[in-house]
Amino acid sequence: MSDSHDTTDTTGNKYLQQGYQGRPRNVVLYGESGVGKSSLINLIMGHDAAKTSPDALACTTTHAPYDVTISGQHFRLWDTAGLNEGSEGTVPAVMAERNLTAFLRGLNQEDGVHLLIYCVRGTRATKALQTHYKIFSAVIRDSKVPTIIVVTCLEDFRPVMAEWWNENKDELATYGMQFSGYACVTTLKDEPTESPDIHQRHAQSYNDVCRSILDHCSQTPHKTWGTDTIKDQRSFLAILLQKLARFVGGAHRDQDALKASLS
Repeated sequence: MSDSHDTTDTTGNKYLQQGYQGRPRNVVLYGESGVGKSSLINLIMGHDAAKTSPDALACTTTHAPYDVTISGQHFRLWDTAGLNEGSEGTVPAVMAERNLTAFLRGLNQEDGVHLLIYCVRGTRATKALQTHYKIFSAVIRDSKVPTIIVVTCLEDFRPVMAEWWNENKDELATYGMQFSGYACVTTLKDEPTESPDIHQRHAQSYNDVCRSILDHCSQTPHKTWGTDTIKDQRSFLAILLQKLARFVGGAHRDQDALKASLS
């Protein structure tokens, strides 16, 4: 471990951000709408860079990049639009699917993917977490792409946030969900009026998620599709339509429009 890994500021946050070095590695956050992907990005960035929403509807309508340096290493965090909002959210299902297709196509043509972060709420039943995991597992078929799970909304979990993982890791494995690493966090803002316990948990969350990114982000980029780009993109689209049809409610599914976007 280098000396920079041990740097700590006055708030207890390690991994102080310094100057960018080299090309960024792509870290893609995914998960249900409203699980706190944007809030997690703000936690890592150390300020309100991504727009957040107080309710369960997603506020991310595109796949937005956020550049950050952790211990001198440059990462590009991608906040992806939720896929399960239905007709009531700010991102219609057909638009979310089209945007995600274009987003992954763009990463494939450029630097690929170095790390996937599956964001989930600690209050969600573990079996219900399978859907998004399986979608991305089917799309990102290169098994070498590391995936970590970040569990949010654990500010009230006792005795410590990391205990969530100890209590649920075996059940996750029985549902076929495998992860290279994990972080159990709260993404509540570190306001001066918060309790000492929340201040401590906020600092611990920042340190744990940064440590997990540093430990598991691949040095080698992995592509989202194989060499037959057109065929693989259509396969990706078919997978999305099949999987999402089971839980995207109330949205009119314009498959012809989606197919036209790939032609």
